Amino acid sequence: DSLPNLSTNQGDPRCGNSATKNAYKGGVSYAVKALKAADPYAAIYLDAGHGGWLGWKNNMKDFVRMIRSLDVTDHIRGFASNVAGYQHLGKACGTYDYCLGGQHNYDECCADPCGLIGKWNPSHNELNYALHLREAMSKGINGFVPHMIIDTGRNGVAG
Repeated sequence: DSLPNLSTNQGDPRCGNSATKNAYKGGVSYAVKALKAADPYAAIYLDAGHGGWLGWKNNMKDFVRMIRSLDVTDHIRGFASNVAGYQHLGKACGTYDYCLGGQHNYDECCADPCGLIGKWNPSHNELNYALHLREAMSKGINGFVPHMIIDTGRNGVAG
């Protein structure tokens, strides 16, 4: 959760101070580059939280900016989501923001058991979060089209 925390908790002095930011950014960048140097064929995925955390558009923009600043996108394959969370997998919509504003409530891809759409979070399930993350990263980091792994081990089970 350190990368999502670093992205969303800039106002918290435990996460947002310059020493913490520099340590995380330097450590993650070093680790990714060292792993890739040790095995150029390694498929490296970074933690991307889950849609109930980073799915809001502003949080996503901050996360893209933070990943870009690490200078590791040439060395990673993509992101793993829902590893420490438990947001449900759901069904993918055609676009990540298909359900916002009460649109398409009849469509099963707009099922929203956590009530995130009403809070303007387009990533109300992990499949839509994967669409959102891939699009945001592809638009925000030239030449980077990440792959996604979604942990479904707890698949919607709280606790």
